[in-house]
Amino acid sequence: MWTSRTAITAIALAVLATACGGGGDDATVVPPPTYVKISAANQDEVARASVASITALVAVPVIGPSAAPALAKATQAGATSTLVGQTGLAHLIRRVLDVGSGQTTPTGLARPLAQLPPETVPCSVSGSFTIVLDDKDNSKTLSVGDSVLIAFNQCDDGDGTVNGGMGLTIATYSATPTSEALTGSITFQSLSITSAPFLFVANGGANFNISAAETATGFDMLTGFTVASGGLTLAKQAVATGGVLDSFTFRAGYTVSDRDFMSTAQGVPSSETITASGDFESQSLGGDLTLSTITPFKSVYTDPFGDIFPTEGQLLVSGRDGTKLRLSATQTVQVLMEMSDDSDADWESSKFVTWDWLLS
Repeated sequence: MWTSRTAITAIALAVLATACGGGGDDATVVPPPTYVKISAANQDEVARASVASITALVAVPVIGPSAAPALAKATQAGATSTLVGQTGLAHLIRRVLDVGSGQTTPTGLARPLAQLPPETVPCSVSGSFTIVLDDKDNSKTLSVGDSVLIAFNQCDDGDGTVNGGMGLTIATYSATPTSEALTGSITFQSLSITSAPFLFVANGGANFNISAAETATGFDMLTGFTVASGGLTLAKQAVATGGVLDSFTFRAGYTVSDRDFMSTAQGVPSSETITASGDFESQSLGGDLTLSTITPFKSVYTDPFGDIFPTEGQLLVSGRDGTKLRLSATQTVQVLMEMSDDSDADWESSKFVTWDWLLS
C-alpha cells in the first residue's frame, strides 16, 4: 500500500473523469497534442503526475461481494498493495457483475437477466440506484454479450455519494471453482463520486481484462486496462469551491496492468507488479507526456498491514524536444529521480525522493 492511501484513492477517482467516446465520419477533429518540455522547473510536477496517471486506473474505492469464487477471493484477500491499496477498478467491475449475476440481496434481483426490467434499489445509507440487465442468450448466467447498466441517484453506501451512470459489457467469460477470466468494456456517463473534500467525475470508458486463480499458496490476480479510442479525461474538483484541481486526458491506447499475488501460505511472500505505457495530458502541466515502463515496478512483502513500496522497477517519462525523466525504485522507500532537459544521453540532474512524496 503506498502509505498515502487517501491520496491514492483521490487520484484514482479523479482518473475516472470526463472522457469522450469515438465518433463517425462527422466526428470533431482533435488537434494533435502539445508535449511538455521537461525541465528543472517542472520535474517534480512531472514525476507526481506520471505516478498519478498510473494509480488512477487501478485504484478506485468500490467494494462489494463477487459473483464468482476466484475473483471474490482474489479481490477480498486483504492485500494492501503498492500503487493500488486494497481497492481498484477491478472492484468496480466486480460490483457490476454482482448485479448482473443475481448476487445482490434486494428482492427480485435473482431473476433471469432477460426477465428483469429496470429496477430501483435503495443504497445502504441513502439514495438509490437503478439497474437495467440484458442477458443476450437468456442463459441466466454471465456469458458473452451480457450487459449491465446502472444509474446512481445520490447513492451512499457509506463510502461517498455517487451520481451518474456506468455500464459494462462482457466480451469473453469463463469460470471454474478456482479460476475466473473475463474481458470486456466499461463506460461512464457523468459518473461522480464525492469523497470529501474532493469530487471526482467520469465520462468515457476503457477496455479491460481480468483473470484470477486460487493456487495452493494464495490468490493470483491480473488486471489490465486500455483507454478506449475516444480517450479518457479525468477531473478532480474541490467540493467547497467547485474549482478543478487537476485534469488528466488519457490518449487512446494508454495501458496499465497490475498483477497481484496474495499469499495464504506461511513463508511465501505476497507481491505486486505494475506496468504502464502511453500518452496522457496533464492540465496543470499544459501538455502531454509519454510513459514507458523500462522494468515493471514490483513490491514483495510479508506484512499486508505494513508500509509497502516497490523495491525494483523503472519508468521513463518523455516530453518535447527529447527531454525526459526517469524514476527508479530502490531497496528502500526512496526513488531515484533523474532529469534530462535535452536530447542527449546524459542526465543533467538527479535526486532521491520518497514514495510518500510522489503520492502526495
